Amino acid sequence: MQQAYEDIIKKVQRPSRYLGNEVNSIHPPMKGGAETKIALIFPDLYEIGMSHLGLKILYHIINQREDAVAERVFSPDTDYEDLLLKNNLPLASLESSLPLNKFDIVGFTLQYELSYTNILNILKLGGIPLRQAERSHADLSPKVSIGERGNEDMPLIIGGGPCAFNPEPLSDFFDLFVIGDGEEVIHELIDKYRLSKKSGINRKELLFNLSDIEGVYVPSLFSVSYEIDGSIEKVAGFKEGYRSVTKRTIYDLDSSPYPSCQIVPFASLIHDRVSVEIDRGCTHGCRFCQAGIIYRPLRERSPQKVTELLQETLKNTGYEEISLGSLSSGDYRGITPLVESLMNRYEQDRTAISLPSLRPDTLNPEMLREISRVRKTGFTIAVEAGTQRMRDMINKKIREEDIFSAVNAIASSGWDSLKLYFMIGLPRETDDDIEGIYNLCLQILKREKRIKNINVSVSSFVPKSHTPFQWSGQENPEGLKKKMSFLRQRFSAHKRITMKWHNAEMSFLEGVFARGDRRLGRVIERAFETGCKFDGWTERIDFKKWTDAFVECGVSPEFYANREIKRDEILPWEHIKTGVSRKFLYREFERGITPDCRYEGCIGCGLDPSRCKIQDARGKRQETRDKRQDARCKMQDATPARSPVHRRFRIRYEKKGDMKFLSHLEVGRVFSRAFRRAGIPLLYSEGYHPHPRIAFGFALPVGIESSWEYLDAEIGGYLDAEEFVKQLNTKLPIGLKVISAEPVPSGARSISDITDKIIFSVGLQFPFKG
Repeated sequence: MQQAYEDIIKKVQRPSRYLGNEVNSIHPPMKGGAETKIALIFPDLYEIGMSHLGLKILYHIINQREDAVAERVFSPDTDYEDLLLKNNLPLASLESSLPLNKFDIVGFTLQYELSYTNILNILKLGGIPLRQAERSHADLSPKVSIGERGNEDMPLIIGGGPCAFNPEPLSDFFDLFVIGDGEEVIHELIDKYRLSKKSGINRKELLFNLSDIEGVYVPSLFSVSYEIDGSIEKVAGFKEGYRSVTKRTIYDLDSSPYPSCQIVPFASLIHDRVSVEIDRGCTHGCRFCQAGIIYRPLRERSPQKVTELLQETLKNTGYEEISLGSLSSGDYRGITPLVESLMNRYEQDRTAISLPSLRPDTLNPEMLREISRVRKTGFTIAVEAGTQRMRDMINKKIREEDIFSAVNAIASSGWDSLKLYFMIGLPRETDDDIEGIYNLCLQILKREKRIKNINVSVSSFVPKSHTPFQWSGQENPEGLKKKMSFLRQRFSAHKRITMKWHNAEMSFLEGVFARGDRRLGRVIERAFETGCKFDGWTERIDFKKWTDAFVECGVSPEFYANREIKRDEILPWEHIKTGVSRKFLYREFERGITPDCRYEGCIGCGLDPSRCKIQDARGKRQETRDKRQDARCKMQDATPARSPVHRRFRIRYEKKGDMKFLSHLEVGRVFSRAFRRAGIPLLYSEGYHPHPRIAFGFALPVGIESSWEYLDAEIGGYLDAEEFVKQLNTKLPIGLKVISAEPVPSGARSISDITDKIIFSVGLQFPFKG
């Protein structure tokens, strides 16, 4: 079976997505005693799914167990899917090519509402019935061989992630959902599944047992009835004491598992870097932001733990960039001394740092100066609204002077471009607020001449469950398009401003499913049947097919997206509890500015104050500044000086097996990271965007094996050729091997100058005739 998948990989545009043998990947032969096989699925392309930290954490946790193994599956692109169908092959895992329907558990990451048709596509390609009811009579008896499975013994289908906080539109297709943090729940699910499977109970009993786990929602144990006007009359639980589900929360990030030996992809990812979550949660309370509610309370990982994890992860992966993940990185206690200490340690290795989520009021020149020491990673300032009135309305507690001050600090630190993020269609928005987006950008350019380019990104407001704006209707697509058109016309006259915007129909669909209920399941299924998939991609969505699906199913999408919900109405997600009270959310819906509980005291959101570990954060910013000098000295003492000696090696290498499917750029990335994992100090170019000094010969076509390819690499320090080859080969993936390395004298011609031909060897295989 595995050979069949290898054969079709040869014919796709980007085969590196499907190889599955990346550095640090775990394969079933390494886990011979694993009884429970779990497929972790991100319902989008490989380069998006492999950028997701949550999937990496679960992969690490499961594969730490002796009795379970986790493998990965992503949405196949159309060329690979067509080949699967043409060759009658089911969708299978990357690690072992095991068909999806042969797994015990299939877990989906639910990150985005517009991936729902991809979920159905994956299930169908994997040979799994779409609806939970079609899998409801599964026999989990051990007498049924894994190789003989039919509809009576299908995998358990689980969903988790932010969209699981309103799972109702997907309730027809999933057996259960995990609400909240998954680090502990996954162990409890595996343990109960194993015991249930050994006891031979049926699927219904299994789900009944699994519902005992805190944070597990089994939709088949609830029923929903509706009023004449379409609103919800009642949500009833069938199981005694099971009337609602409260999210699962990990309170101590320092002791929670983190994957320090992450998979290193061959393909370039959307976020191609090491990401360490420095905190989880947010206290700012922006009223449109679902993450700020569902990830409460705020929990910080200690600077010592962050440093320890980064050191180990960089050693195991060879990545060139660090991302300090957070909903608001600048609010992390001691963020500036942390960045400074990390740069002191990693600057010599040309490892850059990025802070993906920054508020302008948390930027400071010292932090910017530290970040820019290696590479000027990008900056996005989430302004959200163009006027102070609108920012106050959404509880975005930043002033214009904060924005201008941040831009000045960015420009003073050497950046000449900037990205600003805005949202339109917000509740109670006026034309002046839209005009304000344009005016604010002009003021920035007028005040700060050093900024040469502003990239303006504009999206549309989508009301999300469990937020103060969950009762607000979304503006219709026509109104959103009109506002987008106004801004495009305004900005088109300015060469220094580039505007990108989100598709209004896509935002509309997102709004439908964000506030949807169980009646939308048949719409999703019908849209999928007519060919909808990759609906989150502007170039692939077919909005007319969705419109037709709503009509055929007799469902009004406007009822979900555009309607103002009454205060006392039962919400589709009413039985999913985040810990933040409904009373607090509605109070936020009606009020102005709300203080930040991190600094100004408890605001009574409904969470247990004793579990909020942020009380001691207030007033500690100065304390962390006072400790900065000590941290800097300690890190400098720990950082060895780099040798001024350097030399150039000419390396001959071979590329065999799966490695022949890597592009020239991918081979370069593999070598660069292997050097770093091996501890061989590459030299880098100078300037704002330093690159390793590696030069390759001719680029071979993808799919061609080689025995005599060459590259030149300049390294710092002295290392003899034999040791150089030995160290590098221990860190290269199977199929790439260094054959020899010779020092190149100063002034010698480059590898590109002396490479003037390629010699091909072609073997012909004739059919045998007896």
